[in-house]
Amino acid sequence: MLEEKSLFTFCDAHFHLVQCSRFFDVHNIYPSSENESFFGCTCSHEREEYFLHKEQSAVLSEKFKNVHLFTSFGIHPQLPLTENAVFLEDLLRCGEIDAIGEAGFDLYTPEFKKTILEQEGAWRTQVELAAQYNKPIVVHCRKALHLIFRDSAILRKICAVVFHSFCGGMHEAEGILGKGINAYFSFGKQILNGNKKSIECVRFLPPERLLLETDAPFQTLKNENMTSPLEIRRVYQAALEIRRRENPLLSMDELQRALSCNFLRVFDMVEK
Repeated sequence: MLEEKSLFTFCDAHFHLVQCSRFFDVHNIYPSSENESFFGCTCSHEREEYFLHKEQSAVLSEKFKNVHLFTSFGIHPQLPLTENAVFLEDLLRCGEIDAIGEAGFDLYTPEFKKTILEQEGAWRTQVELAAQYNKPIVVHCRKALHLIFRDSAILRKICAVVFHSFCGGMHEAEGILGKGINAYFSFGKQILNGNKKSIECVRFLPPERLLLETDAPFQTLKNENMTSPLEIRRVYQAALEIRRRENPLLSMDELQRALSCNFLRVFDMVEK
């Protein structure tokens, strides 16, 4: 059970609003409650998806006063459509998005490895735009952390680098921070699934470097066919239990305050 308190604030650092509509009515995802507030960064990767995503976000923000959504657009490494680079820069120039991403590398399968040249081109464009327009970048990285370390010089120029569903452990996280990158590490339902590296990071990372997410509707557990954005509650509760191994007196309120500060520092440019 979640601890009792007057207001719960949940920040979902990464999810896919349009993709959620494949499973349920996105206009009724969140409860209208005075006791819960939801912040989230929802991403899209194609033009049509972006415009639908913008429409759905506007409806949610109007309908639910306790829901606050931020917008990200990027060229995903699993579908490195470099022709979207012009559209991405148009969005940045007009101030239409709060972050770039997902961007990065995916070398998890032989099929993805075949597109490494396209992935490299998309990545280079996006990190340069993030630095130029002073926007955070949301990183998707599988089997490719060596490329992140390779590009640490340009990543240091970006205001914030969010590692969505970070796949490394504390050694890699400390190495990234040691390169002078303003990095944040985000974790979702993998901490409910016994992922040792993720649990290690959630347990030991400095609180000012931690974010949580759902990756809804993806990142499912066994026998699940989708993830709801509301499962951010479960992720928070799991993270609290993990953090309490080092700090038994940590409250849900303290955890939420820390993560809210991190989320707003990244996506709302607070205290930059």
